[in-house]
Amino acid sequence: MSHGNLSLKSKDIEGVRSPHEDSCASNEQLALKAFLGFIKRQERETRAVRVAKALAEDCLQRLADGKKLAMYNSIQVTEMATDGVVPEKPTAWLAKVWDDLEKRLNQWELGLQDTARQAGSAIYARPRKSQGAGGAGNSSSFGLVFLPVPETETDQPASAPGSITYFRDLTLKPAFWIKPLVHAGFALKGWRRAAFVTYGLGGMAAVGVVLAGLWVVVTTGWSSIPVAGIASLIMLGAMVGGIGYALLRPFWRLIDWRIIMAPDILVAIRERCVQLEAGKEPTEGGNHVRVIRLVRYSGDCPICGEKVHLQDGGREFPERLVGRCDEHPAEHVFSFDRHSRMGRPLR
Repeated sequence: MSHGNLSLKSKDIEGVRSPHEDSCASNEQLALKAFLGFIKRQERETRAVRVAKALAEDCLQRLADGKKLAMYNSIQVTEMATDGVVPEKPTAWLAKVWDDLEKRLNQWELGLQDTARQAGSAIYARPRKSQGAGGAGNSSSFGLVFLPVPETETDQPASAPGSITYFRDLTLKPAFWIKPLVHAGFALKGWRRAAFVTYGLGGMAAVGVVLAGLWVVVTTGWSSIPVAGIASLIMLGAMVGGIGYALLRPFWRLIDWRIIMAPDILVAIRERCVQLEAGKEPTEGGNHVRVIRLVRYSGDCPICGEKVHLQDGGREFPERLVGRCDEHPAEHVFSFDRHSRMGRPLR
């Protein structure tokens, strides 16, 4: 079954840009390159990612060729995203994929804005779908829209030679048991704040009561309790203390440092190098609330071009998160500044 080729027809806007459109096109090219940079950093290339990537690459090529941007029908988008291997029902295929893409775009929003802002662009690209009126010749069309990058409260510092710029990814999959709480962010207000404080203080109190009880039993009845029984109680106390430390340490570290490596128990098995961040976010009333999110900061190594992911600094860099190159983790090591999202070489 032939679906035609990629030459645009009714929805294509042919013609070369006029001189006064060159500046706008240059801004759009910068935004598209930033968009593609963000897309290429996704850990998995799903069908939704391929559709977004194909749209951006084709739009960037049209601008480079001096043409105006265009809107595409479902067959054309499907051809671009599948390298010409079009499914039997391309419209139904794209409809399902686009629903997934819309969900991802909502999660990517802040990351797209950050990437464009750090690339020096005042606008950022976002795929869009224009609903048709229905009937023959009135099907939906697909393309890209350019939106203004929101202003920030602080200026972005210039990147120094050899430094790295980190980008934030919010599309992490939490463990199934905690997904309802942290998937959209855990805002520390109302009952959520009370639950967070109760977890930390209540957990400490519970562990303290158990350990104190075991201590009383051992010290008051050591003469009547067999040696094996005392050893068992001591081992039980060590287990309770160890479990309490493992469960409560992330709580206190997050309060102290605002960002830590996410405990494995909170993250889906397929995810790696994930952080738990408690950052201030604006509210509708102009105030700020601290929101706990699963995030992943990564960047491109300025030395070899490979990906850099944040990891715990360990003994060499205690109480710090550092960026380590995936290809040369021992040598290509960078600092991490959560405020500026930049880092300098540590070696």
